[in-house]
Formats: sequence, C-alpha cells, structure tokens
Amino acid sequence: MNLLRQQEIDLSESMVFGIAGGLSFIYWRTKQMPTPFVGGRIKPDTLSANLADALNLRLSVHETSSVKRAREQLLEELESGTVVGLKLDRYFLDYSTDDFRFAAHYVACVGRDDADRFALVETQPLGLQWATSESLTTARNARGPMSSRNRAFTLARQKGGLPDLGEAARKGIKMAAETILNPPITNFGHKGMHKVADLMPGWLDDLESPAVSLREISTIMEDAGTGGGLFRAMWADFLAETAELTGTGEFREVSDAYREVSKKWTEVAGLLDHAGAASSPDSLHDASKLVHEAADEEQRLMGRLLELSS
Repeated sequence: MNLLRQQEIDLSESMVFGIAGGLSFIYWRTKQMPTPFVGGRIKPDTLSANLADALNLRLSVHETSSVKRAREQLLEELESGTVVGLKLDRYFLDYSTDDFRFAAHYVACVGRDDADRFALVETQPLGLQWATSESLTTARNARGPMSSRNRAFTLARQKGGLPDLGEAARKGIKMAAETILNPPITNFGHKGMHKVADLMPGWLDDLESPAVSLREISTIMEDAGTGGGLFRAMWADFLAETAELTGTGEFREVSDAYREVSKKWTEVAGLLDHAGAASSPDSLHDASKLVHEAADEEQRLMGRLLELSS
C-alpha cells in the first residue's frame, strides 16, 4: 500500500488484493515441516507481480545471497526517497511477538534513523515499527518455506497511465476463479480444501506437537494479515467495491455469500485452536465438516464469478 501511495495511487487493501487475483487456497507439508501450512492467497511474490501487471507499473526486484549487498541496495533506494518492499521472517525482528516462523511476510521500509534503525510499516494493528539493523538483516536472510534471498522490490509508474479499474477488477476475479476451480495439483484450490478437511480429524495423532501446531495454523488462517476468514472477508470487500465500480449487482450478491464463507473459515480457525488446547477430536471433526462445506460453496461461487468476469 505504501509503495502505491508513493506513486499517488490510493486504493483500498481489498482492491489491491483483488485486482492481483490474490485469493487462493494451499495446503502444504513436507517431511521437514512439523506444522502443515494452510494458506488462503496466491504466492506473495506472484501477488506483487500480478499487481504491477494489473496497474501497468514497473516492478523492480532485487534478490541476493549477500547480506552486505542487500543492505547496500536498501540504503541506495532509501537515500533516493524510494519506499521499498521487503520480504522477511518477522519472528527475528526485535519488536516481534510471533512465536512461529514464517519467511514470506512483507513490510514496507520507509526510512532509517541515525541509530541505524529501519522504519517498517507493518500490517494492522502494528503500524509503523522500528527494527535494528541486526534484526532486520537476520529476518531478511531467514530460510524456510516460501523464503527468498533477501528479496526487495519497488514500484514505479510507466507510460500509458493506469488502466480502467473496473476492467482490472474483472481480470483479477477471473484469475482467482480459475486458480480455485482448476488447481494444478490436489493441494491447491477447492481440491486442496477437501484434502485438508479429510486430514484434519487425524491431526491430534499425526502432528508432532498438536497444541503448538494447531494454534499456529489457526493464527496464520485468522490473524496473520488475512483480514479474517482466511482472506475471504477481504475478498468479499473487494467484490462489493467491484459491484460499485462496474455497476454489476451480481458481484454484490456473491460478495454477501463470500462473507458467509469467511465466517465458516473463522469458525474453523477457532475450532483448530480449541482442538489443540483441549486435545479435542470432536473440534477437529467439526472443523473438517465446515471446510468441506466451504469448499463446495467456494467452488459454486467461483463458477459464478468466472461467468460474470468473462
């Protein structure tokens, strides 16, 4: 958002998310992962690229294995007055209270003070925070699922100006609908939802530390910048804005339906947290049932959105 505002582009977070085709679903777990990852958006790097394409902006990306070069590049951009997007693991930042690792968190770096601290604009409600150079270096260089090599990026306007926002919104809807409806593998989209629903009842036995893992999954689904309901509430807001932009009332109808879907995902997150805290298999079975219901509803709603956006 801060990178866009520097280019005098003032859009809501929901609109940014939507025109980038941000909604998705992913279930991922490898042998090295004690906790499965359950996510509700496309890959963060893809989100940035899609946004730049949608708004006719130039996206400049820097990645390096050298922490020294990463710092030099960041300082060069800040000294020129440019706001820089950074990908990192917030767990390592000195102001963080996170008790889990996630190496695909994004912040905007807007400055540095004389004490070599960096000003970072965080997700709500954290807002503006200051991080020491040492903690920022560690956070940017962290490894893990979906991590990058000290990734930083900037946005700039190009010739031709901004496209029609209503048309951009339709394209974003179409991208997201195709992502949900036609996943490349069964870990993604509506198939991934059914897959994770089938796995949930066994998590108390399957996970190394169910109490820790289930709380982590719940937090990532509901509180880790998702806007609630695994990004579905944000998607509903975007569809409502699109209805106003395009004058297509059907988008508002789907928005209302997606708001109900988001409530299911919020309830799922609460059930997972309770299942871990109370070792409750009943809560996992209830969560599983809700996810199957949400998957069927999202498949139906995305089919309708594909018709409306084509």
